[in-house]
Order: sequence, then structure tokens, then C-alpha cells
Amino acid sequence: MTHDFDELSTEQIIERAGVSRGAMYHHFPGKVDLFRAAWQESERESLIRIASVAARLDPGAGPFDQLLAGARAYLREAAVPGELQRIGLRQSRSVLGWEGWRDGAADLGIALMRGGIQAAVDAHELRSTDIDTTTHLVLSALIEAALLISTDPRPEAALARVEPECLLILESLRTH
Repeated sequence: MTHDFDELSTEQIIERAGVSRGAMYHHFPGKVDLFRAAWQESERESLIRIASVAARLDPGAGPFDQLLAGARAYLREAAVPGELQRIGLRQSRSVLGWEGWRDGAADLGIALMRGGIQAAVDAHELRSTDIDTTTHLVLSALIEAALLISTDPRPEAALARVEPECLLILESLRTH
């Protein structure tokens, strides 16, 4: 059974984990810290799945095509009920706050996106005058697209509408 952050008490967490209060607080100073650790682990697993899609591309595919493949994989994962929808998209920013989310994502999604943007720029496949700004803007567009998909009562239909528009945004950065 899964519960949202606000629906779960510390006592329920301790009971379900089968640990003492002292053991939990030894590892996590509070419930938010436990959430951060769970969210970051969920993000790592999601990023591994997304990166594996790009890795399966034709070996001749350039960094921009890998970036597109990763974006598609992310949006498609957002259409499937699971941790990305519940924890990554719906709860992480509200529980951690914008700054807490951004700090926690710095070595995860932000770093992966920055690496993809940098590789595409270095290969002269993507235009950018500021890698960090481009990274945040592209990632923000993908997150907003994923939210549109994951919060729609019909996520597959939303994916069919949102994915092409999001890919158009990315394609506008491609060098020709």
C-alpha cells in the first residue's frame, strides 16, 4: 500500500519498517529527511531506466538524438502510475520546497540533463549560449509536460497531445 507524505505518520513508518524510533532518528533526523532519501532513490532508479533507453539507440546516434530519446522516455514514464508520478512529480516539490528539491536534484536529473545538453552543444547539435540556463529551461519544460501528463485523468491521451509539443520545443534548439 502506498501513502502520500501527509497521510503517513512517523509512527506508521516506524511500525511498517520494523525499527525503533531511535533507529529511524539515527539515520534520518526527521520525516522530511526520510522522504528526501526515498525520493532520491526513486529518482536514481527512474534516471537509470530513462538513460537505458538512450543507450539502446543506434551507436551512430548523436547526443541530441539521445537527449530526445531520454525526453520521450521520461514523458512516457510520467504516463504510467508509479513512483515518478506520486513521489517525483506530485510530492517532491511540496514536501521539500523548491530549494530543497533543487538541491536534491542537483546530482540527479539536473546533472543528467546538463550532461546531455553539454554533449549536444559540444557536438554542434544544439544551440545554447549558456549551458546552465538551457539545462534548467529544458528540464523545466519536461517537468511541466510530465505534470500535464501525470495529472490528467487519461494520461495516455495527454501523452499523445503533450509529447509532440514538447519535442517541438527541443527540436527548436537543434542546429541544422
